[in-house]
Amino acid sequence: MNIQQPTVDLLKEKAFLGREFLTWLWFRSEEGGHFVSESGPDGISVSLERFMVLDGGEGLSSETVTCRGLQTELTEAKSALRTGKKVARAHIRLTTGEGEWRFTLDGATLDIKSLKPPATGDQSGEEMEDLALEARILERAYLIEQAVVAVDSLFKAFLLCRTDPQAWKQEKKAISRWIWKESA
Repeated sequence: MNIQQPTVDLLKEKAFLGREFLTWLWFRSEEGGHFVSESGPDGISVSLERFMVLDGGEGLSSETVTCRGLQTELTEAKSALRTGKKVARAHIRLTTGEGEWRFTLDGATLDIKSLKPPATGDQSGEEMEDLALEARILERAYLIEQAVVAVDSLFKAFLLCRTDPQAWKQEKKAISRWIWKESA
C-alpha cells in the first residue's frame, strides 16, 4: 500500500474548497478587494486579472473555460460561473504595505505559480553590484514567504466564513447576486 495515497485522496476530495476559495476571492475583489490581515497593519488588497480557468463537471461531462484579457473582459468567466463552473486557476495581483506580488493560484492545490515578487532596489545600478548575492537571495526568499503568508491569511478568512453556517449562507446569497448582476 502506498503511504501517500490517503493524502492524495484527501487532496482530491477537498479540491472543491480551493475552487470555492478562488471564486470567493474573485467576488470579494470586485466588492472592494481589501482584506484585514493578521500578518500586518496594512491589510491586503486583491484583484484577479488577465487570466482565469474555470471548470465544472466530472468525467466525460467535464468542461473547462479559459479566459484571457483585461479585468473588464472577464465577462465570459462570469458567464461560466452562471453555468455552475468554479474558478480552477487565476492570475492574482496582491498588494500589501510591502509591495505588489503577481502570481497564478491553483485552486485544487493552492499552489502559487509564476510568482513575481515586488522589485528590490535598483536592479540595474551599482547598488545591486555591491549587494552580496546571499543578501539578495535572502530578500527574495523573504518576499516569496510574504506571498505565502498573505495567501494563507486570505484562505483562513475564507475558511472562517465557510465553516460558519449563518455567515456562509449570507455570503452565498451575496455571491449569487454578484454572479447574476448584469455588468453595466
